[in-house]
Amino acid sequence: GSVRGFDQGTLGPRDVTGASLGGPKKLTFNTELIAPFPGAGNDRTLRVFTFLDVGNVYGDGEKIRLSDMRASVGIGLSWISPLGPLRLAYAKPVRKFAGDRIQELQFQIGTSF
Repeated sequence: GSVRGFDQGTLGPRDVTGASLGGPKKLTFNTELIAPFPGAGNDRTLRVFTFLDVGNVYGDGEKIRLSDMRASVGIGLSWISPLGPLRLAYAKPVRKFAGDRIQELQFQIGTSF
């Protein structure tokens, strides 16, 4: 997801049962520090990274407030395979709210952006 560490599609407004409604507005900030995998020599296809993600989803007519933002930090491993980039990340939410669904381990196929 856009904010790693949170279950895909669960940020933003919820109905009375707590189910995610989604929304037409999203504000996110993602930053990564990427480095060659230690001991990989000249192989630049295997990398490690650390990241900070901040963001939230907002419903129609809902004001964007920084106080509603979720945040996570984490580490990961990236491999540029013959089929494209494969990424495994471990994220730890550092700003979460009651009812948020957490997913600390995430696998991604394809580019980040």
